[in-house]
Amino acid sequence: MRFEIDETHFTVANLLLLLLAWANTCYILVIFLRNILPLLVTTILVITGTVLTLAMVIITIIVTIRWIQHHNMGWIFLIGLIILFVLSFSLESTVRGIFMREQTYRNQEMY
Repeated sequence: MRFEIDETHFTVANLLLLLLAWANTCYILVIFLRNILPLLVTTILVITGTVLTLAMVIITIIVTIRWIQHHNMGWIFLIGLIILFVLSFSLESTVRGIFMREQTYRNQEMY
């Protein structure tokens, strides 16, 4: 079994998977070897994992923007974002209302 990477078939998805694997490796090392590793090494691993995660986020956003531009889906994407915003805002308002009613009910029960 050969583990050579063919440069012509190395895609952005492969890069994102590679970054994900390295970031998760850093986080797992920190979790399992926290008591064994010195504080400096733990800090370096956390910073490295964070930087790799940020790189994944930035690459994903750039690729998504280029894909949207390539397929002329700007308006559909914008409408989808607005729908997601409205749904998330309404869900948050509902949960907040339920929480407030529960708190009010608990306060009334105590007195």
